[in-house]
Amino acid sequence: MLRSKLLALFILVSVGWISAAGGEAAPETRAVKAAFEDVLLELQDAIIERGLVIDYTGHVDKMLERTADAAGSVTEGGSASPYLNAKYMQFCSAALTHEAVSANPQNLAICPYLVYLYEARSEPGVVRIGYRKPVFGPSKASRKVEAKINAFLSDIVDQVAAADY
Repeated sequence: MLRSKLLALFILVSVGWISAAGGEAAPETRAVKAAFEDVLLELQDAIIERGLVIDYTGHVDKMLERTADAAGSVTEGGSASPYLNAKYMQFCSAALTHEAVSANPQNLAICPYLVYLYEARSEPGVVRIGYRKPVFGPSKASRKVEAKINAFLSDIVDQVAAADY
């Protein structure tokens, strides 16, 4: 019973946060003309240079190819994916996460941070790099740390986009 009430409260608060934020936050993306593997290495380096550990790398391109028949989503031309390459990386900053959850314990939902890169079949040679904008609680303290984390993620993506390829 208590578990059900807590779950209902969490859902209501989460919906309230999304509504307060004007809907889900749109991802931030930059484009570069470069080889996908070069951009991938730059992104990994940009994260590691900040003393962070990449917890997981997701291979969206391979997952879409592998599951296309089951999902019934083979595209025109026989491809199962709109991507030539697509990956995402998850990681967290202990310092920023401590600050976020100190502002509001429910800010735990922002972790892990997620950055991604992809090369669309429709634009070979153009790699898009971006990050998912975390959605925080409406408190002033949460908004302050939200700005820090978004600037932090934006700096990583900007560094990769500005690299000399």
